[in-house]
Amino acid sequence: MKRSRNLRRIAAVLLALIPLSGALAQQPSTIVTVSVLKGPSGIGAAWMMSEPPAIPNAELRFVTAASADLVTAKLISGEVQGGVLPLNVAAKLFNAGVPIKALAVVGDGMVKFLTNDPGIRSLADLKGREIHVAGQKATPDYLFRFLAGKAGLEPGKDYSPIYSLAYPEIAAQLAAGKISSAVLPEPFATQAMMLGKSIASPVDLGRLWTEATGLPSYPMSLFVVSGKLSGSRPDVVQSLGSAYRASIAKTLADPAGTARLAESLDLGMKAAIAQAAIPKSNYVYRPAVEARASIEATLSLFLGEDPQSVGGKLPGADFYGR
Repeated sequence: MKRSRNLRRIAAVLLALIPLSGALAQQPSTIVTVSVLKGPSGIGAAWMMSEPPAIPNAELRFVTAASADLVTAKLISGEVQGGVLPLNVAAKLFNAGVPIKALAVVGDGMVKFLTNDPGIRSLADLKGREIHVAGQKATPDYLFRFLAGKAGLEPGKDYSPIYSLAYPEIAAQLAAGKISSAVLPEPFATQAMMLGKSIASPVDLGRLWTEATGLPSYPMSLFVVSGKLSGSRPDVVQSLGSAYRASIAKTLADPAGTARLAESLDLGMKAAIAQAAIPKSNYVYRPAVEARASIEATLSLFLGEDPQSVGGKLPGADFYGR
């Protein structure tokens, strides 16, 4: 009799739990959409896109974007909850009141000085020359202005920066000998050197930056997430960060496989160029909070030239996610 009563109690408890378990099963997953930039910035995310982490009660989606402006617009509208942005764009967005968190530097300095003129061996040799610079008011421009200034060269007076050509055109015309010197980021620098065997990089801009600042490199790309996602689903943010770190590690370990994958994902680069450029492109995964000194030093270049390009000030401590 006693055993029968116990069985009835157990059955009642189980029956009471059925509605609760059903409600939990019916809870919708959090949909998290991450925007990946086509081009060099997107290459490091290729493995994460193809092998997304499994996160309980969350569904990850990836979309590609052709420009940082599109990523910015989608972050503002809430259409995406994460993405990679140029350093100054992320700072400007945050300073404008958009609640984002910088999780990690995913692209360190990858700007090269290239020339087909064997007479150029230092920045001092550029006096009186024209230099085609990739991207006016972007990192290559302000970095080169800063380093040329350290060498005593003033733009418009001692040398003439030219901004009229797009990145691929600079690479092609440099290789064809139609222009003599240029400042280009990867992978366009590698593309130029593959096309023109006489092109050299006699001035190491990264080394000059370290000599001038004492910092190992200058960040160019940040992985950011929305403040809402960071606050409501820190488990998702942590999983995304781990997946991105692993993706970059695999990118560096297997350039050939990554290049083929990136082309199949339509990330805007042919496999041959991507494979050659990956070892030179300085992909990293460094938590933004640990890279704050380098981030602020690079943003200071923008502040010195055009304060509005970063929103008028350095972002505060709450810009840096964990």
